[in-house]
Amino acid sequence: MLIPLFAAALALQDAPPQAAQQPPAETVTIDELPVADAAAARCAVAYATIGQWQKAGDPRGAGYPEVTASGGREFFVRVMAQLMDTGLTRDNIVTIAAKGVESNNGPDGEQRVAQLMPACELMKSAAGL
Repeated sequence: MLIPLFAAALALQDAPPQAAQQPPAETVTIDELPVADAAAARCAVAYATIGQWQKAGDPRGAGYPEVTASGGREFFVRVMAQLMDTGLTRDNIVTIAAKGVESNNGPDGEQRVAQLMPACELMKSAAGL
């Protein structure tokens, strides 16, 4: 599922810095990304959220196809890799994913994910998944 990948990304965040002289990473939000990247990131985070719900047995995840089997996990991985190719750092990616999942677990999160999924399914299908 997406959660092991997400957990690994969070674990990497705790890795020691490679160079002590590096300035702290600038915080980037989904809203600051170009439109196409932001849309893909929102969908990737929606799949991560659904995967989290499904793994936890949360009823909010029951109405969706299993994330790994349906290509949602692969979509998440590809989108995060594409974002890194744009110059975002690992810390930026982890922050974007963590804040997105946190938001999707908030009061309006279930509705937001449900509204995103038709477009996300089209995007995932267009990616060949």
